Amino acid sequence: MKLNNKILLSNVILTLVVFSFTSIGIYYLVNSTVYDELDNHLLQHKVDLIDQVQEDTSSLEMMNQLGTLGSYEWIEITKYDGSTPLNSNEFSTIDTLRNPAEELETNAYRQLTTTISVNDRYYTLKIYEEVAAWTHISRTILISILAGLAIWILLLYILNQLVLDRILTPFYNTVASLEKIADPSDLDESFPETTTYEINVLNRALNTMMQHIRSSFEDQKQFIQNASHELLTPLSIIRQKAEKILSIPELLDRSTIESVGQIQHTAVRLSRLSNALLLISRIENKQFELGERVDIPKVTEAVLEELDDFIRMKNLNITTSFAAPVVVKGNSELLHAAVYNIIQNAIKFSPEGATITISTRRDTEKPCFSVLDEGPGFPPEFIDAAFDRFKKPPPDAAGFNNNSPGLGLSIVQSICQMHHFDCRASNHPEKGAEVSIHF
Repeated sequence: MKLNNKILLSNVILTLVVFSFTSIGIYYLVNSTVYDELDNHLLQHKVDLIDQVQEDTSSLEMMNQLGTLGSYEWIEITKYDGSTPLNSNEFSTIDTLRNPAEELETNAYRQLTTTISVNDRYYTLKIYEEVAAWTHISRTILISILAGLAIWILLLYILNQLVLDRILTPFYNTVASLEKIADPSDLDESFPETTTYEINVLNRALNTMMQHIRSSFEDQKQFIQNASHELLTPLSIIRQKAEKILSIPELLDRSTIESVGQIQHTAVRLSRLSNALLLISRIENKQFELGERVDIPKVTEAVLEELDDFIRMKNLNITTSFAAPVVVKGNSELLHAAVYNIIQNAIKFSPEGATITISTRRDTEKPCFSVLDEGPGFPPEFIDAAFDRFKKPPPDAAGFNNNSPGLGLSIVQSICQMHHFDCRASNHPEKGAEVSIHF
């Protein structure tokens, strides 16, 4: 969940809690106010009755017989029995029947019990007023107030949304810039100053951190480049010396020949490793032009000619299917190296007599180059790390013999990143591994 949504959700929950307690308070306040008004209304009826009786005492008997003041009000006048204190006003809410002969269900009435004096005689006066109409007024007032509060909360939410989006825009810009960093060359990005103190602190810390990372990465690249370059000369000397010794086998015993052969093999492997590291360093330093038009099927045919001896040694069958012409813009030397490493990797892990299928096709409207072998495939836990440098599969992985694809697939990934292509590794459902480049 996004940060502004969390803040808004917290505000909404807090507002709803406050709204709930406020609603309860408003309910009791409105209810109390309405009943106070109703009680005042009953007292006014009492005053009107007293005034009327004082003008005409005979009207008391008439009012008692009629027992009504209006459609929602009625009265009872009885001789004073002492149950009610003189000159007091007692209010209560009761459920009763106004006309028992005609009504079946009771209604709620507000009752005023008091006393009046007529011709020096006291009477108990009870004035009733139906509560329903006043309850309706109370409910209407309460609903109006709560509706106003609900509209206010909604407007507050919308305003908070707009304000928070504006306040958090620099933060989201920082996050977006971080998400765009997919390559060490992107570390040159710097985060700007903002008007928000906390985000400024964050941006300064990120700028400092990225500067350190960039510096460390540059130092590492320089070290790899220098080390690889410095190793090439002594390795070349070792290879030449080993070849010279092996050129006179009649002067050597079998054990010496085997030892010198191992030295030569190791020197060759280290030379290839140094060349691969130098190539990766040159790619990461963007020392190649990418303006050429490269025909991938033609590059593939050239690579197969170069690897023909290795293919024959393992008696492999090569099947090519160039269903779609693939001509891309890039560097021909690098794309040749990418195709070479993918096919070489397939040859390395294919059993003797197996088939390697090389194809081009259009995958969701994008051209694709694919190499499928019949080897052991990638261990499931290794697929995501197939293009990582020097990453080795688990020791018990079948068919790998504790070997890794080395720097071959890592070089492929570096080349693809430089060209903004996508390289993928997967296992075929039946057998083998598939490595592909999506242009």
